[in-house]
Amino acid sequence: MSSRHETIAAELFPSARSSMRLGLGEVDVIAPGLLHVRFAGHLRVQHIEPMISAGEQMIAHGFRPLIVMDAHDVHAYEAEVRRRWQRFLVHHKDAIFGSWVLFRSPLFKMAITLINPMVGGTMKPFTKFEAFDEAVSEMTERARRGDPLFRAAR
Repeated sequence: MSSRHETIAAELFPSARSSMRLGLGEVDVIAPGLLHVRFAGHLRVQHIEPMISAGEQMIAHGFRPLIVMDAHDVHAYEAEVRRRWQRFLVHHKDAIFGSWVLFRSPLFKMAITLINPMVGGTMKPFTKFEAFDEAVSEMTERARRGDPLFRAAR
């Protein structure tokens, strides 16, 4: 018998993979209200669209998602990637718990610095994967326990 989370994830939020020759985007729902995203290489808009779609689905179904993004292996991105991600976060800033980003590229630092004030400081940057992994593990457990933090106010 499957858990409620597995049923929700299978029916509403299928995991997504997108790749192109020089870049990779992966999106997984790892717990109700928690999206895990991994990007590598040179990002294009096609790589982030599954993440945005999954986030919008979560919001539509009453979740207040936390989007955790492992962008440690990103070396470049198209300018439209930042603009599209920014539009999504700004448009849904009251419906999203936050966006945590693991990165090492100065480009990502610049993007976070530009976007974060527009979304009320809900982006949390990480440069150490140990701290990122620990924080994500803690939030995963909370989401799996059904913490109301991940549910939209009704």
